[in-house]
Amino acid sequence: MYREYFGLEKRPFVLSPDPDFLYMSRIHDLALTHLEYGIVHNVGFLALTGDVGAGKTTLLKFLFEKVKDSLDVAMIFNTNLSPQAFLEMLVREFELALPTRAKSDLFEVLSEHFLKQYTRGRRCVIMVDEAQNLPDETFEELRMLSNLEIGSDFLLQIMLVGQPQLRERLSEPSLAQLTQRISVYYHLSGLSRSEVAAYITHRLEVAGSDSPGSIFEEEAVKYIAELSGGIPRIINSVCDASLTYAYADDVKVVSKELVEKVAADNELLALSSVPVRKSGDGGPQGDAGKLPEVSCTGPAVTDEAMSRLYGRIEGLEMRIKALESMERDRLSEVFQEMLSREMQKNIALEKKMTALSIRYKALKARLDALAGQAAGKDTKKKEKRFWEVFGGRR
Repeated sequence: MYREYFGLEKRPFVLSPDPDFLYMSRIHDLALTHLEYGIVHNVGFLALTGDVGAGKTTLLKFLFEKVKDSLDVAMIFNTNLSPQAFLEMLVREFELALPTRAKSDLFEVLSEHFLKQYTRGRRCVIMVDEAQNLPDETFEELRMLSNLEIGSDFLLQIMLVGQPQLRERLSEPSLAQLTQRISVYYHLSGLSRSEVAAYITHRLEVAGSDSPGSIFEEEAVKYIAELSGGIPRIINSVCDASLTYAYADDVKVVSKELVEKVAADNELLALSSVPVRKSGDGGPQGDAGKLPEVSCTGPAVTDEAMSRLYGRIEGLEMRIKALESMERDRLSEVFQEMLSREMQKNIALEKKMTALSIRYKALKARLDALAGQAAGKDTKKKEKRFWEVFGGRR
């Protein structure tokens, strides 16, 4: 409705996850680095939590698009499932033929698929969204699947994704064995106030705006940051409604007053809004590493600059390790390719030798047959001569 009015090719603030619109904030960049590290190093369990609308699904779609050629991914969104129903859904997600409904048969079909993909150089990943809703018995089924290994390599990687309540579930004693296996964990929190402005501008640019920085006034952006708590989905809702109101009022610039009107007219928006934690201009921070105490935001940051520097150093270290691992993997692939070529040459030579051996035997057999025929003719000639001589004497 407002696209042509603002010179946009598409709606910039749609609520559905779209990797094309992903804004790589500091928090999202660190989250992606942790997930990439876990994928590259083939860890068994990864966990990503975040507030509703923090951008978890968009980030994961972006990640899986990058590595789609090397991974076979099953994405599970309906998580209130029994172990039996969960295994059946996995079989369907991996597009396997559903055997009998016996759990042992389902488990066997899945394990055979994981092994087959591993031998082809691909890895299987199960991404469980809204994992906080999984029953304990289904968590245990996931843990049993994670036991599938070859040597020190996991045949399967499991990524648990959910709201902050997932941390509560993983802190329960009944899930201690599974929680201990989570090697990579990150909590995705909201954008800082300064990042909200960059986020809005980014999405307007992707949507085709020629002047993305001039559509929302600075005070309007500050109010949106306060209203949304830095949560991308709430930002999208407020901005989309604000552009609609601006179009209806025939104004080209969204003011703070217009955003206040949007908020006042939308009771659900007011209920979903969360306050920004005031820590300078840093906003909520992401948490990485071990599962922390349950809270909706990360630990307090006393020095934003030091926090950002530490985060960048941490991200660089993890990427260096990932690159080193990828380099080793690349060398291994080169050696394997060389070995594969040599094996193919050997197979070709063996086939030639086998063909020559068969041909030699056939020629020898034919030669022997011809020699036998010649010997038979000589014998007959000798016998004929003998009887001619013998008969002449008589």
